[in-house]
Amino acid sequence: MTNDDSADFRPTAAWDRLRLRAGLLRKVREFFEAREFLEVETPVLSADTVIDRHLDPLAVDIGPSAGVPSRLWMQTSPEFAMKRLLAAGAPSIYQISRVFRRGELGPLHNPEFTMVEWYQVGAGPEEGMRLLSDLGESLLGRGPAEPVSYAEAFRRHVG
Repeated sequence: MTNDDSADFRPTAAWDRLRLRAGLLRKVREFFEAREFLEVETPVLSADTVIDRHLDPLAVDIGPSAGVPSRLWMQTSPEFAMKRLLAAGAPSIYQISRVFRRGELGPLHNPEFTMVEWYQVGAGPEEGMRLLSDLGESLLGRGPAEPVSYAEAFRRHVG
């Protein structure tokens, strides 16, 4: 290289942050495996996209190909693909996936990020809240979360 920017190949993430992230992902996997959830990996590109009006997907034009649309969508969440697995008889499942959202860029937002999504077969809302609280305890090392209704949360924090 001939310019002064030749050192820009270095990663922007610090090694201690990368180690912390790797440990966090390991704990997520251990948490779900201990509860007999199956880890799955669904496609990142799809011919279909989210219909949520508040989420903007990223399009990828791949050009003409036999039997494949020329425009595919980078997924904003693995939800649809995971629900297809559930409809086909999958047990409780989880996924750690890269997801993409157009227009989300700023100090606290990145158009590409990692999401953990799970579905617990046969569980009701109470079991779901308990699982989320247990996951938070496992990852953050804090006590259980306090269940709060939307109405109560608004009363407490909005007035």
